[in-house]
Amino acid sequence: MECEKFRSFSIMKSLDRESRITGNEVFQGGKSMRRKGVSLLLAAVMAAALVFSGCGKDASVSGQGSGASQGSEAVPGEEGAAGTGEAAAESGGTDKGGTGEVTTVDYVFWGNQTEINTIMKTIDAFNASHTDIQVKGTGIDPSVYLQKLSAYASSNTLPDIVQVAVDYGDEYTKKGMFEPLDGMIESAGLKDMVGDNLWQGLSYDGQIYAVPLQASACLMVGNKQLFEEAGVEFPTDSWTEEEFREAAVKMTDAEKKQYGVIYAGSIIEWPRALYGNGSTQIYDWDAKQMNAVGNDALKHAWDLLIDDLMLTEKAAPAVMSSKDIGGGFETGKYGMAFIGFWDIAEIHKVVQDSFEWDLIPLPISEEYGQWRTPMYANALSISANSEKKEAAFEYIKWTLENRDIQTSSVSLPVNKSIAEDPEFLSEFQEGTKNYNKQLALDALANSVSWRNTGVIAEINNNVIKTEIERLILKPDSTDLDTVLQNMQTEGQKLFDAQKD
Repeated sequence: MECEKFRSFSIMKSLDRESRITGNEVFQGGKSMRRKGVSLLLAAVMAAALVFSGCGKDASVSGQGSGASQGSEAVPGEEGAAGTGEAAAESGGTDKGGTGEVTTVDYVFWGNQTEINTIMKTIDAFNASHTDIQVKGTGIDPSVYLQKLSAYASSNTLPDIVQVAVDYGDEYTKKGMFEPLDGMIESAGLKDMVGDNLWQGLSYDGQIYAVPLQASACLMVGNKQLFEEAGVEFPTDSWTEEEFREAAVKMTDAEKKQYGVIYAGSIIEWPRALYGNGSTQIYDWDAKQMNAVGNDALKHAWDLLIDDLMLTEKAAPAVMSSKDIGGGFETGKYGMAFIGFWDIAEIHKVVQDSFEWDLIPLPISEEYGQWRTPMYANALSISANSEKKEAAFEYIKWTLENRDIQTSSVSLPVNKSIAEDPEFLSEFQEGTKNYNKQLALDALANSVSWRNTGVIAEINNNVIKTEIERLILKPDSTDLDTVLQNMQTEGQKLFDAQKD
């Protein structure tokens, strides 16, 4: 149960690293992104993607809501598909206000069968409440979503509404695939409904290209029993970075094989921008510039979490995955853990009444400020070539304003009026964990956008991850300064190759 695990449909669950890189590569028209350090498996996936093959057997589920017939649907431009490039254009009319005609809007999204069925029910609800607009949904397996999205783009048949995520959408917006939505957002009065950090995460070059549906962030949880045994007050409101450190050390007991905190894979993701995007972030993806050396905040984050708490104090296990040590927070052997919001349900399912636990606040550094964690946002964009933009936006607006839609997923509502409603803060479905929702909302409000496609994915996975793994697993072979210098040098090489 750690932050790098794949997420549910509402938070980009299964768009794995390979498919993110592949999807971007296809859309760029086949320009090779294979470089030293990329696995042979990834190269094979990319090669297959160049001809849009390897997913012909994948069944996309299509229908006008869940009541429609469901079956395989060809993806435009895909070799071996049963249909043709015109398949996606057959289902809609055009916007003809006042004529009594129905406008059919095509909507493509990712999900497994259960998730697809859930979204189809959402579409059913919209269609039942609208006589002039009907939405036709197409669900696609997450593992091939970006490949198929690129196929739509290559054949100029992108559906009217496209599901995107905060960590990859700009790879498509900068290519002109999606319509800027600022005007429609302002006219519909949606701007103040959503936090500024979400709008910023879904923007490119100063314009908004997607409207968030639901979102979440990474969090911290605490074992109340271990806090009490260590004589540490369980934090519920706010606490400092130093208090966090002291709590981790006090809850560590080597004889019991008990640790104060477990990071697992989050130790790679969180420190990249622990104190916010901007000058303390490890890179500037717009300027294609690494910022690993001379970045005091970045160095402090990894120094605290790895050199101090993990390698010196032994207050955190030196592993990259909880699987390597027989489990994580749910075992009751950790005072605190870095998790994703989506992990709450699974922790509750395993722990049950074994011990008491809850969310704890993200610490505040006296020098660098509030801890900020990666944002995971599911959003909807409109194709720049759509002839039904107003109708498409009507559906998007409906999803943002609809309380049932906003509160029915494993993510948090992005509509602030719903999220801040005392009723929402206190309501929990039967059998679920009653946790401190306000802390989850605070983490989302402070969360930072990130990227994981193209060259950024290569840097994240082949440079940053590699160097941090070496520091943790082979500390005698390197040190933090060397690791940061290697990140700077190797990451910049990849950025510079893109500039060329």
